[in-house]
Amino acid sequence: MATVAIAALALAGCSATTQPPKPTDIAGDITYGFWDPLQQPAMDAIVKAFEKKYPKVHVTDAVTPFTDYWTKLQTEASSSTLPDVFWIDMAHFKLYASNAQLAPIDNLVSSGAIDTSHYPKNLTEFYKLDGKQYGVPKDADTNAMWINKELFKKAGVSLPAPNWSYNDFRKTSAQIHAALGAQGVYGTAFYIYGQTTYYSSVFAYGGSVISPDGKSAEWEKSGAQKGLQIWADLIKDGSAPSVQQLSETRANDWFTSGKAAMFPSIAGASVALIANSPNAADYMAVPLPQGDRKATVIHAISNVVNAKSSNLAAAQAFQAFAASKQAQLLQSESGVSPSAYAGTQNAFVNSHPALDLQVFVDAIKYSYPMPVSLNTDAWAADEPRVVAGAFAGATTVKDATKSLAASMNKALAKK
Repeated sequence: MATVAIAALALAGCSATTQPPKPTDIAGDITYGFWDPLQQPAMDAIVKAFEKKYPKVHVTDAVTPFTDYWTKLQTEASSSTLPDVFWIDMAHFKLYASNAQLAPIDNLVSSGAIDTSHYPKNLTEFYKLDGKQYGVPKDADTNAMWINKELFKKAGVSLPAPNWSYNDFRKTSAQIHAALGAQGVYGTAFYIYGQTTYYSSVFAYGGSVISPDGKSAEWEKSGAQKGLQIWADLIKDGSAPSVQQLSETRANDWFTSGKAAMFPSIAGASVALIANSPNAADYMAVPLPQGDRKATVIHAISNVVNAKSSNLAAAQAFQAFAASKQAQLLQSESGVSPSAYAGTQNAFVNSHPALDLQVFVDAIKYSYPMPVSLNTDAWAADEPRVVAGAFAGATTVKDATKSLAASMNKALAKK
């Protein structure tokens, strides 16, 4: 404890005579845990730049596939072997912060090592709990609609207008399928998953998934039901693949294989795949359709530090560097997802100029944070199954939202 306290004080430089340690004075080995192999080149570039500035610190990547990441992290937290620095997402932040697994960064903020003013306020505030700041967003991942311009042309359908509606979206999807369905082409394909699909439409119709205090479900309100219904109608119309087809073939594969003309997605899960597709010249991003308002869900990953790190000074030095403009620019330049640091997103847009990535950045202005609670997994894990039942026609959207609300409230009631 004494070692941790001394390291924290040294970083903060919180007395008139104590200055933050010089980069050449900090030494040691630390591990960096994250899950996305698409972002590894960017993370490695950040590590390399950090090690150049801090020559006595060595950072080792600990990359784990997303499907295993949280199980592994939970095991590591139980055995006090978490990586020194690691990614946390919005769904899991409160759980780890409330269980004293994360080191606060208030010392880094007060010393000026991290300037929170450079980040979207709603995302920065999200990574605060009980008055303590634990991280800042490393990215700002919004949604857009990918379209295949060549399929629109073949179908004789006009490209979407910037202010198109979800009703326009449904009509466009139907028109494309009517024109090209004989060739096995659908109007749209999508993931049956909230962040990439229906959370944005729920927000667009003025709805919500969970109350602002994270204590009760809001699925049964009309906005949430309208937001789900649009996707159920696309499948019912036949202009989107069936639930079974969408479970057998990923939505991005439907799109990049030329079998779907539209595909909604977050930037982080799609840009690199779209840009590296053989038919990338046919693709572009356009804003999501509007409901009663423009809306997209937004998600941000944060670099956090293990509160029990044996090298807290080096870990927090890396955390601060990863939050710098230099590091955030490296992330944006990689063209995988837009960084959260204001003034660096142009590098993301320019990484693939033909794809019109500016729409992902513009969407930050009308974004709504990812629906989460203290223990999001307790209710979110079963959500896709219930939603899929409504999309397949096995139940109505109204009954599905009733079921979702009941299971969420039951989970939220547990301490």
